[in-house]
Amino acid sequence: MKYVTVLLNDLIYKFRLSEDEIDSRLAEFSCPLNEDVEYFVKHKAVQFEKVDLARTYLIYAIDNNEPKLCGMYALATGHLELDSKLTRKQKKSFFGTTYAFGKTINTHLIGQLSKNYTDGNDKLISGDLLIELAFERIKEKNMLSPSPVIHIDCKDEPKLKQFYQKIGFVYFKKNEDKDLLMYLMPMKKVKDADFTNER
Repeated sequence: MKYVTVLLNDLIYKFRLSEDEIDSRLAEFSCPLNEDVEYFVKHKAVQFEKVDLARTYLIYAIDNNEPKLCGMYALATGHLELDSKLTRKQKKSFFGTTYAFGKTINTHLIGQLSKNYTDGNDKLISGDLLIELAFERIKEKNMLSPSPVIHIDCKDEPKLKQFYQKIGFVYFKKNEDKDLLMYLMPMKKVKDADFTNER
């Protein structure tokens, strides 16, 4: 299977699609497992692009020469407030180093990540491949705007936690403001990774 990544920013500014054309493309996306992601794609993603809050990437699988929207992810810059009580072992686990960062640290935030369940398109891509595509984009971003850590917030659901832990994320703390769990991964793990899934 071949995959093509389409930047929402390009649809807006490079190809200058009309709002109706963009809305029509985004209307193809559905995620019954997480209504917040679907709402973001259909109602927030374009505005987040325009005010530079996040970048959204649409993943298309080329199935029988026909592009089908099979997933998406959105990246942004996040930040962490660091507890002075963090041990050297915890710092090594979370950040891949024991360096003294100070009280706050910028992060690469995976704000949204989901398959598209419309017409069974979720079957066209694996969760592992989807997040690997996000990691590859983060590696590029890290060259311009470096950070030692990637973070993602997720609901307190066993399957989600198992998925992120299997990939290499480590639980950091609960985000009380959003009632979500914050998971971290050292950027070094992604920089050293050899992504071998077929594209």
